[in-house]
Amino acid sequence: MSVLNNKLAALVVISASMFGFSSQAFAEDYQKLLNMCIACHGVDGTNEFDSIPNLKGQNAAYMVGQLKNFKADKRQDKTMSKVAKLLTEEQMQTMAEYFNTGKEQD
Repeated sequence: MSVLNNKLAALVVISASMFGFSSQAFAEDYQKLLNMCIACHGVDGTNEFDSIPNLKGQNAAYMVGQLKNFKADKRQDKTMSKVAKLLTEEQMQTMAEYFNTGKEQD
């Protein structure tokens, strides 16, 4: 597991314990959401498809704003509109920070 993943996992566990959630269940939910994003955008935010934006290094605030736009139907995409509706603002921020930083190599 990379340093970034370790940091994000620690953040998730701390956040979960603060709100009384099972840290394991919370971490599993986070990983499911992250896997959903990685499936199209790539592990580190880069992919080989011209039709799918690379997210590595993208400004986190911009990404959160775009996710909010998809969620509010202000921006349309068959897949992203559905995905964004599943995310809370906190989850949007966490995913945006992950891709902004890019996955560190092991």
